[in-house]
Amino acid sequence: MTARSLDRPDATVSYWVEGPPHAPTVLLLHGAALDHHAWRPQVRVLRDRYRVVTVDLRHHGASTASGAFRFHDAVDDVLALLDALAPDPLALVGLSLGGNIAQEVVRRDPERVDALVVADATCNSVVRLPTEKVATLAALRSLAWYPRRLFLHAAGRATARDPDARRYVREATAAMPQAATVGVLSSLVSDALRAEPGYRLPVPMLLVHGDGDRVGDIAAGARRWARRDPRVELVVIPSASHLSNLDAPEAFTDALVGFLDRVVPVPAPSEPAEPVEGPLRRLRATARAWWTRRRYSLARVRIRSSRAARRARRTSARG
Repeated sequence: MTARSLDRPDATVSYWVEGPPHAPTVLLLHGAALDHHAWRPQVRVLRDRYRVVTVDLRHHGASTASGAFRFHDAVDDVLALLDALAPDPLALVGLSLGGNIAQEVVRRDPERVDALVVADATCNSVVRLPTEKVATLAALRSLAWYPRRLFLHAAGRATARDPDARRYVREATAAMPQAATVGVLSSLVSDALRAEPGYRLPVPMLLVHGDGDRVGDIAAGARRWARRDPRVELVVIPSASHLSNLDAPEAFTDALVGFLDRVVPVPAPSEPAEPVEGPLRRLRATARAWWTRRRYSLARVRIRSSRAARRARRTSARG
């Protein structure tokens, strides 16, 4: 699979596209210091039915950028990628940092997104004590002074249980300068998290985390988030840590596919055509093809109606 590139004013963003070109699009956003390979188990399953797009965020993997990582620049990159891809419908899936970016994309331009999946990420809009942000930033910045080997070892142990997943985390993190990794995490805390207690998601959302995720307030915050927002469906992945999609790929993928089947359904493939031997079989083949197209059209109408309803609610709220 060949990488494609998106040229930005100060960056080149690499991305990959697999699957049927006219199927619903699933855009997968990885976590801090990782790359598009973080989604490998899910891509193998999704690409048979969905148009699957994976991306290396700026400063990660094959993507490049000048200057320091800035959270809102990464959000702008994703919006520019949506301009280039023109997906319809779209499910946006984010892991860790990718989950925070996905939330911001929906907040900025909700009409582009039909479904949201946030995995092992904190809620951007929840109210936090001012001292929490200060303490978190101080702790993150101290990581810049850790011995390199200890830093990489700690990154693997803090985010994954599976030995192969830990190895991947160490290798991916080693490809990024330690100060840059700390800068990515610091920008997330400084720029993504904002108090907006009245905000509610305008699209259906699946919220996922590993039962052993000990990063920040993700596990406890997920339960509070699901209680306060009626559009959030919470799934806890057993025997998984912060990278729940790699620690327990089958359970994670089952939850993801089940959610996608409900909110951005793919039309069932038509049955193999029978030999045409007379008018009755021709009629049956024509009717079967018509019904397949009809099911897909109805699914797209439902999605577009949902978008129109969201626009109407926002217009009414502004009025």
